[in-house]
Amino acid sequence: MPLGIFLLWPSLHLMYGLTEHRSSRIDSKRRYSGRIVLIISLLFMSQPFGLEKGIFYWLFALMAIALCFVQLRLWQPKVVKIITALSIIGFITAGSVHVFN
Repeated sequence: MPLGIFLLWPSLHLMYGLTEHRSSRIDSKRRYSGRIVLIISLLFMSQPFGLEKGIFYWLFALMAIALCFVQLRLWQPKVVKIITALSIIGFITAGSVHVFN
């Protein structure tokens, strides 16, 4: 699985958080940090499949993860923190497998 997919959920969590429900109230530093993590995830997408196929997977994964994030953020906000932690752990383990093999 591409490394960049593991960074999509944390970037959305960083951009939108759990308590803000209006985009005008979200701190601009959080928003820019989330965008930087999105760009980093896009850079990691070319690792196993190549750039064109990786960006294709990234776009579809972004749409699916964003849909799930919005629904869970509204109905089960406690689960969002757990999934964010699992996603970061997955990024670290998958990244270490790519680095050390």
